[in-house]
Parts: sequence; C-alpha cells; structure tokens
Amino acid sequence: MSETLSDTMLGLLPTLGLPALALVVALGTLGVPLMPASLMVLVAGTLVAAGELPLAATVATCLVTAVAVDNLGYLIGRAARQRFRALDNAAMRQAETLLAERGGPAVFLTRWLLAPLGPPLNLVAGASGFPWRRFVLWDLAGETLWVTGYLSLGAAFAPFIPDIASLSGNLTGALACMVIAWIVWRGLHGHTGRRQE
Repeated sequence: MSETLSDTMLGLLPTLGLPALALVVALGTLGVPLMPASLMVLVAGTLVAAGELPLAATVATCLVTAVAVDNLGYLIGRAARQRFRALDNAAMRQAETLLAERGGPAVFLTRWLLAPLGPPLNLVAGASGFPWRRFVLWDLAGETLWVTGYLSLGAAFAPFIPDIASLSGNLTGALACMVIAWIVWRGLHGHTGRRQE
C-alpha cells in the first residue's frame, strides 16, 4: 500500500506539479516512511529540463518546504523538551551523539548525506537548546545542496528522455523521466531512501 502511495505521488508530479512536489518533500522531511522526496526532486529536475516545470519556482518550492518543515521539527523539539529527552530511540540517540560531537556541521550533513537522521536531529536540536539561528544557517546550507544536487542530476538525464520514449513506444515522457530517476535514485541510495527520503 505504501509502495502504491509512492507510485501515485510520482505519477501526480507531471499533472499537479509544484503542489505534489511540496507535499512529498514535506512528508519526506518529516520522516514519513516510503515518501521518496529525493526521487521526487530528481524527477522534478527532468521536468524542469523538459520545460514542464519552472526552474525558479521548483527550486523555491523544494527549498522553502524542506527548510520550513525542518524548522517545524526544531520547534516541536523545543516545545516538548522533556518528552523527547525521555525517548529511548536508536535514531534519536544517534542524532543526539552526532549533534553533540559535530554541532552545526551535523545539521548540514543530515540534510543530504546522513538524511535518515535529519528528522530526529531536528527534534534533538530543539530539545537540546541548540541556537536557532545556527540551526537555520546550517539547515539552509544543507538543504540548498540537497535540492540543487538532485535537481541538477535529474536535469542531466533529461536529454535521454526522448530516446527512451521512442524506444518504449507507449511510455510518455513523464513516465520515462520517472523510470530514469528511479534507476538513478536506487543506484545512489541502494535500498534505503533519503528521508524515507
């Protein structure tokens, strides 16, 4: 069922455009399982290159959504300090250790490289009293790298879409974009996705 939800969301991107993209990025940033935010941004990159989505609005949608949801996690952590500190969760412990050892760079790295730790780190940062301004700066830097990296990678594959579409006959350009993006995403992430990403 969750796999079908992912497929449905990917299928809605060419039709619904930026609202579908914002929804998946938001859910992925919250850590909702099987919400392929990185894959969706990759597909968006192919659609931008094909002229189906506007570049500036696509970048802004991804970046503003991801940063806003990260800050929501931070604020929830700050508001519910004691509850989050009491949680005995492996991801929370890893995030807490990473934040204690690395500080701001931990926030930066969990936006793109160690992305599964991003949602718990947002909560931990808020609960631990990590300075909000520092959080926002490191968060913005990491999310900018994530968004531009995946959009660029998707755009790099856009020139191959017509060849794939002509070989496959009944596939639309959007479906071909999704197939290419899925292959690249799987290659980058193996069997684990960003933010369940």
